[in-house]
Amino acid sequence: MRFATINLLMLVFALPFVAALLYWRERRKRKLLESFATPNLLNTLAKTKSVTLVLVKSTLFMAALLAAIFASARPQWGFEDRRLVSRGIDLLIAVDVSKSMLAEDYKPNRLARAKELLKNIIWSLKGDRVGIIAFAGDAAVICPLTTDYSMAHAALEGLDTSSVSAPGTDIGRAIDVAMGAFELAAQGDKVLVLLTDGEDHEGRAIEMAEKAAKAGIRIFAIGLGTTQGMPIPDEQHGGYKVDREGKVVTSKLDFSLLTRIAEITKGMAIKANPSGASDIIPILQEIEKMQQSQQQETVFRVYKERFQWFLGLALVLLVLEMFIFEMRTRREVHES
Repeated sequence: MRFATINLLMLVFALPFVAALLYWRERRKRKLLESFATPNLLNTLAKTKSVTLVLVKSTLFMAALLAAIFASARPQWGFEDRRLVSRGIDLLIAVDVSKSMLAEDYKPNRLARAKELLKNIIWSLKGDRVGIIAFAGDAAVICPLTTDYSMAHAALEGLDTSSVSAPGTDIGRAIDVAMGAFELAAQGDKVLVLLTDGEDHEGRAIEMAEKAAKAGIRIFAIGLGTTQGMPIPDEQHGGYKVDREGKVVTSKLDFSLLTRIAEITKGMAIKANPSGASDIIPILQEIEKMQQSQQQETVFRVYKERFQWFLGLALVLLVLEMFIFEMRTRREVHES
């Protein structure tokens, strides 16, 4: 037999003090009676009160306390071995929410297509942790690493171009924030899935990809857009965004940059199709390989709780103590 909370057994040493308290209570009751009762009344009470029954009640009460202490210490005997399979993949998804993601070379736009692809990735996971980063001119973790896929899905649904206020596109910053998130909470292999049109206004993407590679982070890039480019809708004024010369601004897919990032980090770069999920199958297959290589089986022993027996015994003893009367019947007094 073993105890899960063995420290509570120290309460046993308090039982002598409880016994002393019970004895002191009986003595005090006796003295109070002597202070106002007549000698004849005291003699009558002495005959009607059974010392044996008082001792029995006290013993039952003390035994109930002892059983309750044993129950609180959680006695355990018998056990079963259980197996826990852990996969060990930590997956961060960085989604470009800059204005260029509103371009309509996908229907209804690039951002909507990105969210659609990410849903397929999230629901394909099997026990791995996933988190979401939104980035534009800056980046922020909007869902920390978690195995609660419903929470990740809800965070994904809330993504739009207002999720990050800083204008522009800084892929390097997204990678930097991902490295920080992994450093704080990563437990297994680290994977960053990057969804963007590849336009990088700050020019730090390659530098940060090299740092990510040194940190053991693999980056899988999904490019959204076309090399021909598409105009960017103007949400405030309608129509399309124009430059200072009044020309319509177009946004093109820079797939060469995404390919370079993937090569540096030993990842993969793909172009998103207009619809369906067949385009991300190579990424899902690679993640599956990582899951299998990291899959670990842990055997742990679970001991069976037996506190119920002692708790039940304590209740039975207390009930018995309640139904035992200290006073003897008239017949018992007469016979004595």
